[in-house]
Amino acid sequence: MKIIKVEPLLVGAPTPGCGLLSNRNYFYILVHTDEGITGLGEATLESHDESILGALKDLEDLIIGADPAQVAKLMQVLIRQRFWKGGVVKASAISGIELACWDILGKAVNKPVYELLGGAVRDKIRVYANGWSGGATDPVIVRDKAQEAKACGYRAFKFSLAIPSWPVSDLSAVRQIRHIAETVRLAVGDDCEIMFDGHGRYDSHLAVRVGQALEDLNLMFFEEPVQPEDEEGMARVAREVNIPIAAGERLTRLQEFRRLFQKEAIAIAQPDLAHCHGFNEGLKVAHLAEAFDGFVAPHCPMSPVITAISLHLDAVAPNFLIQERLFLNDWRNEVITKPLVVKDGYLDLPKGPGWGIELDLEKCKQHSRIVAGTPRLFRPDGAVCDW
Repeated sequence: MKIIKVEPLLVGAPTPGCGLLSNRNYFYILVHTDEGITGLGEATLESHDESILGALKDLEDLIIGADPAQVAKLMQVLIRQRFWKGGVVKASAISGIELACWDILGKAVNKPVYELLGGAVRDKIRVYANGWSGGATDPVIVRDKAQEAKACGYRAFKFSLAIPSWPVSDLSAVRQIRHIAETVRLAVGDDCEIMFDGHGRYDSHLAVRVGQALEDLNLMFFEEPVQPEDEEGMARVAREVNIPIAAGERLTRLQEFRRLFQKEAIAIAQPDLAHCHGFNEGLKVAHLAEAFDGFVAPHCPMSPVITAISLHLDAVAPNFLIQERLFLNDWRNEVITKPLVVKDGYLDLPKGPGWGIELDLEKCKQHSRIVAGTPRLFRPDGAVCDW
């Protein structure tokens, strides 16, 4: 079997809401073979669509003619034989190809991908909602939206607060975050899990203040309290805050995760299969975390395609914790022919060959590519803040 064509498909998916939100295109990659089997991958990297298209063009001559069943070898070729191993842009393009090859492999033998890896170790996948607040910062709106998400079957909820903050000490920001966290806890009750995503917006001093302000609310984890490259800062937060630390959405190589675990900076790894060079690298991260008695909770705030793909990793990783899923209650949930349904905090395992899903191409055609955009934050003095 040979790859004969790589087809990018961009689907415009603006994010509805009431606050600062990223608009994106779902970036799908269809890999066609000479045996008529087409594999599906996702490489969505918000606001970098042209970069991914360019990376795919740069790699195309290495992909066409390759055997998709030799997915591990193809990944070595794409990563190592252009000298520049690349950052997240190249890694995302490679991820989309790698994921599509696994889909082809599963379809060729008529088995779900997780059955190619020894079979599932669990019957269903625990899931949490992200994006349910619509970017709201008003506690009344946050309360109502949390209750809406709970009514849709979720029993775990991650939230963030897109506000600019001063470094080192910003008591106003800490109070706002605490107030929203209390609102979420009251809205969903004590039997539900909640998580806070720092989005890398804080230095380690402020992150410690934020984390300590949330300790008594029983959070499952504090995600990305500082920028991912600040490994010492993240370790400091982990030492001084009594909440498990999670990170990894912006990491692309196993070695980066290793350093965080070695420094006891994280307890929970969050590889994003659309960015970390694909499924096999994500599975390596899960095994690495297991060796450190840590856990894996794949990052996944994009389309239902990458969510369904992530379920296969969740199925086989003994140290799986919980799966992120973007809260979708509109057409975006229907870009696959059999939409994912949350039932009392869980998603079912896909049953079909490959990833067990197919794109609804007619639905995709109804939503043409948009101009993607990421909001920007500035402090009162005009200084730039991390988004």
